[in-house]
Amino acid sequence: MNAGQRPEPVERAELLGQVPVPAERDLPAGRHALHRERLMRRIDLDTPTPSPTPAPAPARPRFRRRLAVTLAGALVVGTAVAVAVTQSSRGGGSGPLSSAELASWTGVPTPLAASTGPGATAEKWCLDRMTAGPGAGAPVTITNADLRGKVASMVVNRGGSAMLCYVASKTSGLWETIDPVKTVAAGAVTYDTGGSHGDGDATFNYAQGSVGADVKAITMQSAGRTFQVTVADGRWTAWWPGSTSHGGVPDTVTVTLADGTTRIVSGSSLFVR
Repeated sequence: MNAGQRPEPVERAELLGQVPVPAERDLPAGRHALHRERLMRRIDLDTPTPSPTPAPAPARPRFRRRLAVTLAGALVVGTAVAVAVTQSSRGGGSGPLSSAELASWTGVPTPLAASTGPGATAEKWCLDRMTAGPGAGAPVTITNADLRGKVASMVVNRGGSAMLCYVASKTSGLWETIDPVKTVAAGAVTYDTGGSHGDGDATFNYAQGSVGADVKAITMQSAGRTFQVTVADGRWTAWWPGSTSHGGVPDTVTVTLADGTTRIVSGSSLFVR
């Protein structure tokens, strides 16, 4: 073959067959990773960048509303801070005392001895449900115990605390904490706690407060009813059936003093200002 002359295909094949084939070898350690990184960088550069997606707006905080739950139809005026109720069977209304029990109400209360008969039964009902109440474990004194029809009422005093309790049967009644007796002027009558419970024909009103040493008797008028109030140990208590727009605030109050004099005042005047 002359110089400058290209070999024929057959000659090229023979010549290539005489050239030793270089030995195969892998890339040095780390070269694969380097080439892979360069390749991915190239892909990133060649790939169009999408327009940024707007960040979602922050979620609005949820506000949790706290509900204040009261007994059905209850309107409380004064300083009562706890109520425990056991429901009973009833007719057209609902409440801690049934409509039949309330219908037995009398305007003149019967004094109740807490140690015997209905008084002992009512006291046991109250104390059984006050086991975790104020003054638990302290000696107990019962005051203002009376009976109006089928419903017994009393004030439980222990450990410097006082609880007002109403009982009609083993399954119906209520109790609540009230203020201790306050020291007031000799001829004064003050309103401490009152309100109403239940609804429909099972609604009743209650009220209690402090009296001075010269107050011997109290009569109240409310919604067409006239009734005597129980007065004992510096406290007065009363309850009466029916629904009134002002709960346990009587319309008028007749106060009889130790000297026999009387005076008539409005129920709202009993509030200490």
